[in-house]
Amino acid sequence: MIVVPIWYFVILGFLFGASVGSFYNVLIYRMPRGLSLVKPASFCPSCKKHIPIFFNLPLVGWLLLRGKSACCKSPISVRYPLVELLCALLGALSVVLAEWGRPWGLEASEFKDMAALFWLLLGIVPVLLIDLEHHLIPDSISVGGIFVGLLLSIFPGGISVVDSLLGFLIAGGGLYVFGFLVTRFLKKEAMGFGDVKLLAGYGAIMGYFAAFEVLVMAALLGLLVILPMRFIKRPNGADFDESSKEEIPFGPFLSISAPIVYLWGDAILELYLSFIY
Repeated sequence: MIVVPIWYFVILGFLFGASVGSFYNVLIYRMPRGLSLVKPASFCPSCKKHIPIFFNLPLVGWLLLRGKSACCKSPISVRYPLVELLCALLGALSVVLAEWGRPWGLEASEFKDMAALFWLLLGIVPVLLIDLEHHLIPDSISVGGIFVGLLLSIFPGGISVVDSLLGFLIAGGGLYVFGFLVTRFLKKEAMGFGDVKLLAGYGAIMGYFAAFEVLVMAALLGLLVILPMRFIKRPNGADFDESSKEEIPFGPFLSISAPIVYLWGDAILELYLSFIY
């Protein structure tokens, strides 16, 4: 049995999270615009010139440039370092949460929980920022979750490969059928296919029953946000739902619910059943 100091993995989680945040900045900028995530290499949004790699380091690059591009001195949005910092903190948090309540030292068999939480926590960021503004969920997060779940199922502990496959098929297929039926009934689109793929990824990581818990919790969170909005008045006196032409996307609620269910799904279910019985 290999035991590695926990602080080592916390630092790795922070650094790797910052690097993933840098990629998410590319994803958040390029995906809604239909641009390739690979080509061209990093460029200045203002003058389109190539950005050298030493100016593209997560967190450090923005500080070195003092918030202005090196080529044309255009302001660089503070969103970039904030996304990288948030992802870095979530990366470190994934290690801490995976080890919560366990002996202070990471064993090789506990890597699975850490990797799953890293994926689930950091996945909140692009889903939240892109889906809220553009009503799109990146395939790199939704479909990527399916591959991550199947890959992690190979390692010992947690769900098996069969359970991961069933989770992917039942969670994704079930939500697709449900969305199809509701769409036919309401005669308008009730569920985006991005939400279906996102839940399918959670099913592959956690199993179909946990994915169902994610769906229920996301629906409850959505109600907690949407219902109060019906009573909010705009400055012009119109109700929120009358003045807003856009519907609130479901993806952010799914992404926030997923790590909560992964960590405390069983405890929440037991608490709920204790009230029922």
